[in-house]
Amino acid sequence: MKIGLLGCGRAAELHMAAFKHLDASVVAVCDIDGERATEFSRRHNIPRVLSNYMDLLATKNLDFVDICTPPSTHVPFASAAAESGHDILLEKPMALTLTGCEEIIRQSAKHSVKLCICHNQMFFPSIKRANSLVLSGEYDLTSFRTSVKENPTMIGAPAWNLSDSEKGMIWDSGCHHAYLHLNFLKEISEVYAVGNTVSHPVLDNYAVLLRTSGKAIGIMEMSWLSKIIEAVYEIDSSDGKRLIIDRHHDSVTELPESSHSNLFSGFKKALNPTPEGLGYSIGHYLLIREYMSSLRKDEPPPVNPNEGRRAIKLLECIDESLKTGKPVKFQ
Repeated sequence: MKIGLLGCGRAAELHMAAFKHLDASVVAVCDIDGERATEFSRRHNIPRVLSNYMDLLATKNLDFVDICTPPSTHVPFASAAAESGHDILLEKPMALTLTGCEEIIRQSAKHSVKLCICHNQMFFPSIKRANSLVLSGEYDLTSFRTSVKENPTMIGAPAWNLSDSEKGMIWDSGCHHAYLHLNFLKEISEVYAVGNTVSHPVLDNYAVLLRTSGKAIGIMEMSWLSKIIEAVYEIDSSDGKRLIIDRHHDSVTELPESSHSNLFSGFKKALNPTPEGLGYSIGHYLLIREYMSSLRKDEPPPVNPNEGRRAIKLLECIDESLKTGKPVKFQ
C-alpha cells in the first residue's frame, strides 16, 4: 500500500517502525519543518518531501494518509484529507474537543472515506489477552486500574506536549487511559478527578475514579514526575483473582499464578507472524495491519471514529472535574 505521511515527529517514527514490517510504502512525507522532513525522508528512504500538506493531499494513488501531527491540527488536516478522497489513519487523540471530533466524522462520512483512530495500546498482545479473558467471563471484573509514571524527556515528548494549547498530559497520555477504560469498563456513569501542576507548565500528576452502573470501578493514575518508566494495568475479579499487565514489557501475570501464564504464550503465538524487536511499536503494527486489511476487504476500521470521539468525551469530563473539584456525569 502507498501512504502519504503528514508529520515527522515522535508518532511518525513509531508508525515507520510498523510500516517496515508491513506491505506498506511511504511515498511522500510532509512537515512544516523542511529540514526535519528532509532528514526524516533520508533516514527512511522516502522519495518525496513536501512542506505544504495540500501538496501531499494532491498526491495521486495513495491508499491512505497517515496524520501524525499535533492534536490542534487534526480537524483541519483530517477534514482536508477527507475532502481529497483519501482514507485516513489519524493519531490519537482524535481532536481537542467533541465539536472537533464531530466535524472530522461529518467530513469523513460526507466524502465516504475510511477513518481509523490510532489508539494503539488496546492492540498490545498482553492487553488483548487480558481483554479476551474478561470478555470470555473468566474474569468477573470488579476494578480496572491503569497506572503510568514517566516524564516527558524519557518518552521523547515534543515541546508542544507541555503547552496549554495542546492540553498537555491529559490529552497526550491520558487519552490512552480513557480508551482502555472505555473498552474494559462498560457503562461508565460518573467521573471524579484530582490533580496538580508540580514541575511542568501543565498538569503533571493526577488520578481519576470512574463509577459504572454495575459493580465495576475504574482507577486512572498518571504522573510525569517519575525518573523511571512504569506502566502497570491491573484487573481484579470478584473471585479474588488478579491480572497484572506490565505494558512496558508487554507481559501479563495472573495472581495467584495459574495456567494463564502459559495461555499468554499461546496467545502470542496465535498473533504470528508478529515481528520481534518492535518494542512500543507492536501496538501500532497490529492496529495498522488490521486497518490495512479493512481497507482491502472494505470492512470497518479496527478503531472507528465514534470510539475516538467517545475517548475525547471522557477526557472532557475528566478536565471538567479537575477544574470544578466535583464529580461529572458521563453518558
